Amino acid sequence: MTKQRILCSLPALPDRTTGGGVLLYEVLCYLASRGEIHVCIPVPCHLTTSFSALKNDPAFAAVHWHELAEAVSPSRLARAARLLAWTPVEVLKFSSPANAAVLAASRAELCPTAELLISSRAIAAYAGYRLPATTRLYMMDIDPHIVRYDGRSLKRRISAALERPKVDRLCRKALALAGRVGAISQADVPELNRMGRRQDVRYVPPLMRPQPADRRNVDDFHVLITTNFSYHPNVMALRWFLEMCWPHVDRRASLTVTGVDVDDSLRRLCGANERVTYAGCLPRPQLDAMYGRVSLAVNPTRSGSGFQIKLLDAIARGVPIVSTAFSNRVGPAIASSDDPVELARLINARLIPDTMPAFDYPAFYESALRAWDSFLFE
Repeated sequence: MTKQRILCSLPALPDRTTGGGVLLYEVLCYLASRGEIHVCIPVPCHLTTSFSALKNDPAFAAVHWHELAEAVSPSRLARAARLLAWTPVEVLKFSSPANAAVLAASRAELCPTAELLISSRAIAAYAGYRLPATTRLYMMDIDPHIVRYDGRSLKRRISAALERPKVDRLCRKALALAGRVGAISQADVPELNRMGRRQDVRYVPPLMRPQPADRRNVDDFHVLITTNFSYHPNVMALRWFLEMCWPHVDRRASLTVTGVDVDDSLRRLCGANERVTYAGCLPRPQLDAMYGRVSLAVNPTRSGSGFQIKLLDAIARGVPIVSTAFSNRVGPAIASSDDPVELARLINARLIPDTMPAFDYPAFYESALRAWDSFLFE
């Protein structure tokens, strides 16, 4: 393939402790393999150290980074103004003439053959939120869906209620203006078409390089769930799974839960259930080792949009996985059900490894590469 010149705007730093961060990291790895890449990236004040580590990652040695600085508004009046503004708070923080100048200068320097935005939130540095007609917009989620909050915190409910219509409006605008739109999930295509008044949104599968786990020493009856308790749908999903499904799973089985905890709530939830252990938020090498040992992984997600990293993480490593039907974005090759008793039956059938055919992840990945190349460059 001819070396491309790619200008990419991200919505956040690719923090690999979260699902979205992992996906951003993998997209950057793919872009770096396709040519010269310039990345405009918002850097909140409290994440400057993380940004320095990202710049020093050997995988991105050839990446040209363009930092978008956060507009600091320490006064209560300024924070209140942000809440009442038309633009979502997390976008408004980076919507400044200085950041628009950074983006314009990087475009002039590069003369890109492809310009890519990841999510509508990456529109912050575009002056007036106007997009060039050739822009590619890739939606990792339906952005308004990830603002929804149905938990007990009154503060978070109010915040979500204020932000959701703003996110919805900006998302619709970005979808309507982009030259081409890609959706991470086939299930999201119809709604993105409707929101953008389009008929051409295409399915562009998520990217994650194959990373086969060492599965020579698998523990029978060992189940894994990875999660992130800073994201409310994950909290609801794990509570549902432990209450409705786990009691029907073979009592010889044990469950290990890993991921980001909040206020010790994940640890407490695991401790309140039999045969369940919270292993903490594991560093990447330890998480890879865990995937090598477990019989199977479970994706219990029941709300939201996009492509669940729990599912992608497992199939990229050659680990069997069972999913809710709601969040099965792959199809019949993945065993899935939204009925908790049936979900438990599917888990029981896979508690001893190699009892079911493996998912052909290399073929899935090659198909994803072709879809991305077509989406960006054809």
